[in-house]
Amino acid sequence: MNTNISVSSSEVPERSKLFRKLCKVAASASKQFHMLESGDRLLVGISGGEDSLILMHVLVCLQQRAPFPFTIHPAIIDLEFTTLDRPALQQYALAQNWQLHWVRLSGADILTAKNAEQKPCPLCSRLRRGQLHKLAGELNCNKIVLGHHLDDLCTSFLLALFRGGGLKTMGPNVAADAASKRLIRPLCLLTKAEIHEAAQVFGFPQIRSCPFEDALKRDGDRFFLEQLLNTLELKFKNVRSCMLHSLGDIRIAHLLDQRFLFRNDPDEGKL
Repeated sequence: MNTNISVSSSEVPERSKLFRKLCKVAASASKQFHMLESGDRLLVGISGGEDSLILMHVLVCLQQRAPFPFTIHPAIIDLEFTTLDRPALQQYALAQNWQLHWVRLSGADILTAKNAEQKPCPLCSRLRRGQLHKLAGELNCNKIVLGHHLDDLCTSFLLALFRGGGLKTMGPNVAADAASKRLIRPLCLLTKAEIHEAAQVFGFPQIRSCPFEDALKRDGDRFFLEQLLNTLELKFKNVRSCMLHSLGDIRIAHLLDQRFLFRNDPDEGKL
């Protein structure tokens, strides 16, 4: 796959200090959570938003610098919503020499059939994830790469906590499809604000793949929790980083899961 960026200007976005920081942190996350290995075939989920586009640029950077080979296969699961600016996304991918795999299915019809128009996110997520897994199998990809960042991890943890879904979040390297594949999230240590700031120098086109975006910002649980994180930051400095540390330092004996009730020192002496 040819992923060289053909830009002659001295103001190359990939050379910006902000983008280089993203690559450094993503490389550190990859090493810490064993995300990338020699011979990997990566299927990268592209939505058209700045998170997924930045993810693709970061992976190209890591591919160029890694001491081992791996291949990158970007893909979009197009639910055929009218808000998606397909020409803009196609032109951008072409300009970057990305060989974009395009899968189309009628999201609106499926949402109507399932009576899910009022709460589309869970079904849309399952549809996209299912199609990504299917395509990964067809392309013989062993890993699916998603653009979730630290804010996503924090909001997922809070959402599961407040909805009674257990103490969990989006793992950085998770087994999938009966452990035949892995889901990895190289941006997991980066905040939404850091990614947004770095994305400005790229001038990404406004692709807008989700027609429910405005309604979700008004009424959605995730958007509410994103705003809650900003409010918490006013009281608890570096709240996202602190949550990240806590998510990596579980104290099983101090929780209420009865499976660990009579195990001797499951936390190896930690209080």
